[in-house]
Amino acid sequence: MYLLLVSLFGLIFGSFLNVCIYRLPKDKSIVTPPSSCPGCNNRIQWYDNIPVLSFILLMGRCRNCKAVISLRYPLVEIMTAVTFALLYLKFGLTLAFFKFVIFFVLLIVVSFIDIDYHAIPVYFCFIGIIVGMVFSIVETIKYARHMMPEISAMPVYLALKGLIFGFGFAYLFKFFGDIFLGIYMHFKKVESIEGETESLGLGDVDFLGMVGVFLGVKGAVLTFFIAPFVAIIYAVFAFIFKKSHLIPYLPYLSAGALVAFLWGDAIIRLIF
Repeated sequence: MYLLLVSLFGLIFGSFLNVCIYRLPKDKSIVTPPSSCPGCNNRIQWYDNIPVLSFILLMGRCRNCKAVISLRYPLVEIMTAVTFALLYLKFGLTLAFFKFVIFFVLLIVVSFIDIDYHAIPVYFCFIGIIVGMVFSIVETIKYARHMMPEISAMPVYLALKGLIFGFGFAYLFKFFGDIFLGIYMHFKKVESIEGETESLGLGDVDFLGMVGVFLGVKGAVLTFFIAPFVAIIYAVFAFIFKKSHLIPYLPYLSAGALVAFLWGDAIIRLIF
């Protein structure tokens, strides 16, 4: 029963995430005005705004102008519902559940924004870092009430170490990557590659800092090294069919973070 309720709430929250993904990059309010069709600007009635169900009943089209509704809307809603359900099964309604719900909600939002804009509002990562640190402080206080842990075992210490390492590791990669990219562009006599002059965006650097807060040093490292393997399939497709070297990288970093969260310890044991 609780699993069903959590999943339904995930669907509803996923609908709200769609609003954030669409409006926040455009600096629009996520509260007003009410949702409307981008095609005809008619307000969407509540019965046409039921997560997933309305999309199915309307067969993916606006009731008024018959404009196609992006498959992204039900996809985000379903992804959010599944995320809520899996985290509930893993943690129950505990502090860890709410902590990682926020983490994965942020991953969903930044991933879909990056797909559209190849960039994200930087405050998303800062919000994640602050929230993650607050949860780690609360976990440390809760932990310390039962025992006197060593500093190296305290959640707040692990989160802070993950933040510094995740951010620093990604920034070093960006620093040397930009040098090599600059050398390549110099010999190719071009000022940019498809409008890009960076090997790794600052949003990606901030993102790995956030991952470090939630998943620690090992999680940040695994995320960084798993992401290229996830991205390579799309990169080949983009190069062959779109003749493009550019890919939105945050979705693949998010996929790497998911793999690190689910199977990180098993991967590390397998490697070492």
